[in-house]
Amino acid sequence: YFGFVLYRTNLKKNYSEETLLISPLNGVHDRAYISVDGIPQGVLERRKSLMINITGKAGANLDLLVENMGRVNYGRYNNDFKGLVSNLTLDQDVLVDWEIYPLDIDRAVGHGLKCDDDELKTPGNTPPSYELPAFYTGTLSIPSGIPDLPQDTYIRFPGWTKGQIWINGFNLGRYWPARGPQMTLFVPSNILVSSAPNNITVLELEWSPCSIQECVVEFVDKPDINATFQYEGNSEKLFSRDLWLSHL
Repeated sequence: YFGFVLYRTNLKKNYSEETLLISPLNGVHDRAYISVDGIPQGVLERRKSLMINITGKAGANLDLLVENMGRVNYGRYNNDFKGLVSNLTLDQDVLVDWEIYPLDIDRAVGHGLKCDDDELKTPGNTPPSYELPAFYTGTLSIPSGIPDLPQDTYIRFPGWTKGQIWINGFNLGRYWPARGPQMTLFVPSNILVSSAPNNITVLELEWSPCSIQECVVEFVDKPDINATFQYEGNSEKLFSRDLWLSHL
């Protein structure tokens, strides 16, 4: 499988006060979405965010959904292992006894994300959280009988934060407007149909707009692929003259 792995362990004691969860050796490759018993806690990110505060009760599930954000295919970073590649600590204690679940998300989306009704219920009938990784589904209907439809188009994500999108089971790619610069994704006409509603599946990893506004994506006729953004990362260079010389 490729893309996501879920790591789960149990809290060994109560953490009623905010307690530091730390990746001391920069061991989250590449981005982890943290929750405790379904309550979002924050994000750990390689080279950018190596610690967050969490709270929880003894016995609670500590979940880390770790995202593989890609790799370069040359030089010293060619063998770039993904997932949790070193220990995490909580209140200076090393976390152990992990359960690891590789997630075949493309296949799940292709099969319609089938699950039992009981699996969709939230504990204690609590309202759903819009800050946890979650799937959202919808449809796009294209009028039939009109010549030259469907055609190529583009899709944008007003109010969405970061995630991936599929149309009729085809993985279009990732969106992340805050980092940019690409604000739209290309939708080729050959994955669209006019004979039936087109299924749209969005995996939002951080926060969806559905709690405060209409939950939509937009199809537009022009791309927006060169937005201005500011990146404040301090990651080391992937390739430089000195690194090249070190391999000679």
